[in-house]
Amino acid sequence: MAGIPQVAEPFCRDHHAPSDPAPLSSSAYNTGDRDWKHRLSKAIVAKVIPTLYAAHGETDPLNRNAKASTEIRRRAEADRFLGLVLSNGPEAQWRHLLDLQASGMDLETILMEIMAPAVRELGEMWLNDRMSFVEVTTKSARLQHMIRSLGRADCFQMVDGRASVLLAAAPGEQHTFGLFVLAELFLAAGWSVSLEANSPLDALCDLAESRRYDAIGMSVGSERFLPPVREQVSALRHATRSNTSRIFLGGWAFTSAGQSLDDYGADLVAIDGRSAVDRADVLLIDR
Repeated sequence: MAGIPQVAEPFCRDHHAPSDPAPLSSSAYNTGDRDWKHRLSKAIVAKVIPTLYAAHGETDPLNRNAKASTEIRRRAEADRFLGLVLSNGPEAQWRHLLDLQASGMDLETILMEIMAPAVRELGEMWLNDRMSFVEVTTKSARLQHMIRSLGRADCFQMVDGRASVLLAAAPGEQHTFGLFVLAELFLAAGWSVSLEANSPLDALCDLAESRRYDAIGMSVGSERFLPPVREQVSALRHATRSNTSRIFLGGWAFTSAGQSLDDYGADLVAIDGRSAVDRADVLLIDR
């Protein structure tokens, strides 16, 4: 049985036999054979197979299995959270997010892989007339409040960051969940963040003129708000009175193919929060 040591039979079966050594018994030989094969098998698993995978640019199969298991778990948690959002149970939603945080899931993963998919689904349901605008807005507002509670207790206005960014929704844009996610990601990266979720263009230009921001980001969630974006970028750039402030655009409206910087006059267009933070860092270095 497994776990019970195998003891080889003595070379002399008959303790009363003459002292001349007898040939090795088949049992002793088989035991040694098994031990040798076991050691060889362990060496192959521990050394040879990972080397072969590495030679072909693949990860260790054990690591791949662990990553696959983590991915499956995250998808399951995201689906469960979406169900809670659709069932209109904010307390259960909040408890689920706290449980994920307590289990060791970091804030960025919760925002990008648990909460963001739920908001995207709300948007799809609204576009397909399966949910009213009021319902989508109400549910999204609750989720935005949860983001703030999960992230930081202080306000978004900070004065000691290594760089400053003004984040704003495109004038008229109502879907601002992604903007709040982006603000948390910039805060986590050490930036000072000013957030304007519902400000007209004139007010944004006043802010850009009164304070020198290292970067200005505008989020556009719907394609119907894209036509005036080029003029809005031009107005913001003029308000800074300098070319040192970098202007970038983001949001779900830019996920369609064929979008380019030339279309809008911005310094970069990012379609997800992670790339926006990383590429904004690069812009500052280039400056």
